[in-house]
Order: sequence, then C-alpha cells, then structure tokens
Amino acid sequence: MKKRIRIAQIGVRHEHANGKMATLRTMPDDFEIVGVCAESPADRETFGKHSCYENLTWMSREELLAIPGLDAVAVETEMTDLVPTAMLCAERGLSMHMDKPGGEDLQAFGKLLALCKERNVILQMGYMFRGNPAIQFCIEAARKGWFGEIFEVYTSMSRARDPEAFRKWLSGYRGGGIYDFGSHLVDIILSMLGAPDRIVSFQKQIDEDGLNDNGHAVLLYPKTFATIQTALQQADSQNSRRLFVSGTKATFELRPLEQWYVAYPRFNDLPLKARFFLREGNEAYEAGEHELSFGPMRDRYIDQLEDFAAYVRGEKENPYTFEYEYLVQKAVLAVSGYMEWEKNEKEGKVW
Repeated sequence: MKKRIRIAQIGVRHEHANGKMATLRTMPDDFEIVGVCAESPADRETFGKHSCYENLTWMSREELLAIPGLDAVAVETEMTDLVPTAMLCAERGLSMHMDKPGGEDLQAFGKLLALCKERNVILQMGYMFRGNPAIQFCIEAARKGWFGEIFEVYTSMSRARDPEAFRKWLSGYRGGGIYDFGSHLVDIILSMLGAPDRIVSFQKQIDEDGLNDNGHAVLLYPKTFATIQTALQQADSQNSRRLFVSGTKATFELRPLEQWYVAYPRFNDLPLKARFFLREGNEAYEAGEHELSFGPMRDRYIDQLEDFAAYVRGEKENPYTFEYEYLVQKAVLAVSGYMEWEKNEKEGKVW
C-alpha cells in the first residue's frame, strides 16, 4: 500500500489556493490533509469561507510547521510571501508544492533554490499547464523535431475585466497582468525552446487605474520569435487563450488552452482538442491535417499533484530542475519589465 503524504497548506490568498485544496481533497489515497493556516485572521474570514476548507484544522504558521510527521506543504500565500514562506519550509526539510511565480526578487528565489538543492528538498512549482496533455504533447513534438525549424510561437492568456478590488490588488505588482498570468506562458516557451537570447517587454494600461493590464513580450531566439500577450479586458477571454507553434514541417494550434469548468477546478466532460498539420509524415502521424483529441481533463491540478505525491514518495524524479526553474523565474521578471534579460550560459548551474 502506498504511503499517504501528510500535507498542510500555508496561505489562502493565492488565486489558486482554493483550487489546490479542492483538488487535494479529492485525492485521499495520496494525501492526508493535516492543517491549514491563513495569512491573517482577516484573510481566514475573507478567503477561508470556501467549501474546500470545511472541517479542516486551522492553526498558526508556527503550529503548522511543527506538526509531527509532516511530509509536505502547499505554499499558497500572496505572491509577495511565497518565497519567504517556502524558505521556512525548506529550512525544515519539507517538500513543497509552491505556487507561481517565484516573487519579484530573483536573488531571493535563487537562494531558495540553492537551499532546496543543498537540503535535498523537493520543490514543485505550480505552473498549471505542466499537467495539460495538449500542451505537453506540443512540447514533446518540438523536442522530437516534428516541427522542423520552429520560427514562430504565439501564446496568449487573457481575462475579462475583473472587479475593481482585484484590479486594485494586482496594480500593486508593477509587472501587472503579464507577471501574473503570462508566467504560465513563459514556462511553456522555455520548456519548448530553452533560454532565449533576448527578451523585449511592453506594458500598457487600458484604463487609468494604475494596473498594467495590457502586456506584450517577445522572446528572441536565433531563428524564432516567441510572443506572449495578456490583456485583462478581453471579450470572450477564455476562448481566446491560445498556443500556436509554426515550423518548417508542422504547425500546432490549441485554442482554448483549457476546457470550461463545471465546478472550479473540475472541468466539463468535453474533450480537449488541438489542430496539428504536418507537411510530411513522421513515425507517428501521416502528412496532412489532424484533429487531436486529448479526452476530457479531470481537473486543472490533479495530474501535477499526483506527480508531486510520487516525487515525495521517491517513485518519480521531478523533471523540472532547479536550474530550469531559475531560468523561468528570470524570464518571467524580464517579460514583465522588472529586469533586463542577459543570457548567461553558466547561470543557474552554480548550485
């Protein structure tokens, strides 16, 4: 019988916090949820009312970190507090699923990764498309060379206009919408193409409320333009989310990136579909156009959290290295205008 992972959640403010907890509660064979703590009493009152927290044991951060036999922590705090909280967990040797992105300070994130590597701590970053079968198919096709020479990657992930409270909160991050939502797209592009030579970032404000809600970035490679677009006032935003990859031998288009929800984070029962066109056949597909069906997805997070349980039990090795996570975070900060990108072949390999 496989070991159940004793897990607790620190934080309820992250946008994915209730979704992660809702998914964890559907996985009793993998996880025993032993506690949850909010950032403050006010946050527990505001965010802790969600049904996913019913009948769980609330406690302070200190009490949670001192739980006997605690195996892992889901770090789901406000984005500014993700890295400091994860450092507390790493110091105690606790495996972590930490939500994205890795803060606004690259040096602090690098210190976290160094400590995790030193202490042999498992760190799984919560980039949600790592569990998306259509996107993972596309990345694997690129690695197998099915696209030939890739010359264009276009990604978009936008939202409809959010309530004023959300916009006010996000305006506290100068990276704006592309920092929050575009980070997922950075992960896709770097998984496919590796570190770019250059990143050019643009920020615009559709409204004049202080939120950078129209972000655009281009990642430049020797033969490829990779584009990220996020806008937070887009009509039909869910259906407009898109991944398009074009190469000399094939094109791939996924639109939308996910299905609709029945009850977040559980998707509906419709299959996730993508268009794949090949100029010439390969070992798996004939030349011509294919409609690929990846079946209905169970929910947004379950595949990733199943992997996390396997990492903690030692059944699988996390394929996302510390070096890769550092490059993703550096690119996220460059894409959202926090820093200039400078490619350094040795960076991230000093650990």
